[in-house]
Amino acid sequence: MRVTSITEYTPSAGAVVEFTAVATGSATPSPIHPSFNQQFHLGDLGEAERVWIAGAFDVQGSLDPQALAWAFERLIDRHDTLRSSFVPAPAGAQRMLYEPGSVRMKQSTRSTFSSTSELRGHLRSRLELLCDARRFPSYTCFGIDRPTTSTVLCAFDHANVDAMSIAVVVDEIHTLYDAYRRCPSNPEADLPSVGGFVEYCRIESTEPLVDPTDERMVRWSTFLTECGGTTPRFPFDLGVDEGETAPQATTVTPLLDAQHTLGFEQLCARSGAGMFAGVVAAIGQACARIGGPSTLPFLFPLHTRHRQEWSRALGWFTTNAPMTVQVEADLAGTITAAHTAFRAALPLSTVPIPQVLSNLGDAFTLSRRDVFMVSYIDYTRIGGHEQFDRSNAHHISNATVSDDAQFWVSRTASGLALRARFPDTAAARTVMEAFTAELVALMNASTTTPEIAASTP
Repeated sequence: MRVTSITEYTPSAGAVVEFTAVATGSATPSPIHPSFNQQFHLGDLGEAERVWIAGAFDVQGSLDPQALAWAFERLIDRHDTLRSSFVPAPAGAQRMLYEPGSVRMKQSTRSTFSSTSELRGHLRSRLELLCDARRFPSYTCFGIDRPTTSTVLCAFDHANVDAMSIAVVVDEIHTLYDAYRRCPSNPEADLPSVGGFVEYCRIESTEPLVDPTDERMVRWSTFLTECGGTTPRFPFDLGVDEGETAPQATTVTPLLDAQHTLGFEQLCARSGAGMFAGVVAAIGQACARIGGPSTLPFLFPLHTRHRQEWSRALGWFTTNAPMTVQVEADLAGTITAAHTAFRAALPLSTVPIPQVLSNLGDAFTLSRRDVFMVSYIDYTRIGGHEQFDRSNAHHISNATVSDDAQFWVSRTASGLALRARFPDTAAARTVMEAFTAELVALMNASTTTPEIAASTP
């Protein structure tokens, strides 16, 4: 699964088949409020930000529009978050819920594009319009038809999905599409039953209050206070004035190939750590080597799919925890320190973010649009990952505006890669070029010492 942004996505030219999602039934008001993440994303709904996420993959031969429409309809019926819409309400947003079978996918247009740039520009403009939380359905799908290899692209407003959801979408749509192609009259796909994100939202709304004196709450408060009463920032000047933003720049950088990833994993294991600790340790070490501080505070997302029924459900199943990497004399020492910090940070993820902010009150100010964060996802641990590389699967995000740096590190069968999102300024590009070059050199050097090389298969 290649993690990228629409500006970096390079689909081959072809004929774009667009589908229109149409609600054929009526919705019922739901007493279950949007989740905290959804509420933050939706804002006052009238000004909801256009943040969408898409999954794309290749299929053999010419596109089968009937198979794709059928597959996407089955996906909607399986996952209740895709049958949720939101309308303005005094409390911010009211959830409306449709029954299974209420959405149909209809082929609407077919347009041929002779270049990648034209095709990408068309997709971007259409997704900007269709993946909008203020409309229902707030998602769509496209096919890029070619004689020998075609591409399927499914995109959703962020209120519907998270990163893990996109992996599930690619796996399920591919499975359903193939099932229809094999037997259109009676397609059968062996997909597991799944729980609903709406039920998750109900449970989230009933979480008990955490006492302000609870150690977890105290440590959250201390972390944010030490960040100046706001969220952590990437520790370099990115050329954006306070309160301003710049267009988003994105870079996608391979960090380690598959063999060196195994070597890096072994380095982490010898320090008693996992890959996430190793990745953030390397990021902290690289920052320090280009003139940054010896401490690096950031937030990191964690999934909240703790029940088996949610392991393959679509929805926004994430929370955040705070962490600080202390840079030591060498990378191995920093990995050990990062692992200790990571283990200590995990209990803080159980404190609901709204309660953290409520507890801080006026002592906290959200001074920037973006939060300096580091995300790590290992796609090799996700069901169906074997076909991701074979099908040229992509996780594609929208490109909007930015005022801080954010990093997504992904592991696939091909190795480790970094997607970086940051303001598109001369200062930021200079910093990011130096940082990524140092990070790549540091991580590769760490896996080519004699003891690492000898133990790498």
